Amino acid sequence: MKGQFIRRITVAEYLVQRGLPADWRYGSWLGRVAAQIYRDTYRCEPGRAFRFINGRFRRVMAYRPAERHVLTEAWDHYGCYAERRPAPVARPRRTAPVWNGSGDSMRWTPTASPVRSHP
Repeated sequence: MKGQFIRRITVAEYLVQRGLPADWRYGSWLGRVAAQIYRDTYRCEPGRAFRFINGRFRRVMAYRPAERHVLTEAWDHYGCYAERRPAPVARPRRTAPVWNGSGDSMRWTPTASPVRSHP
């Protein structure tokens, strides 16, 4: 098995395998819990891998398939708690007032109405 490529598992890939979206709102916290469990278990930092996220390649924590138990334990500690949290209240978006003018006073054109003041 020398020279064989072993794909590491990231938190986002683990979430997809569990049926959640890769950008699940608690994924970052789950990753922090998993990294802490890994540090407590193995007394070293977890491995890292490059993944394409939001238009850039970023280094993320990644675990070997034999270390998958870390992600499962992190899910047991934190993930199920986050899943039971109530959904956030949706707030309507505020929109800015619409301006139909150009905003450029140098391109002001006079109108037929009487001039009261200079723009």
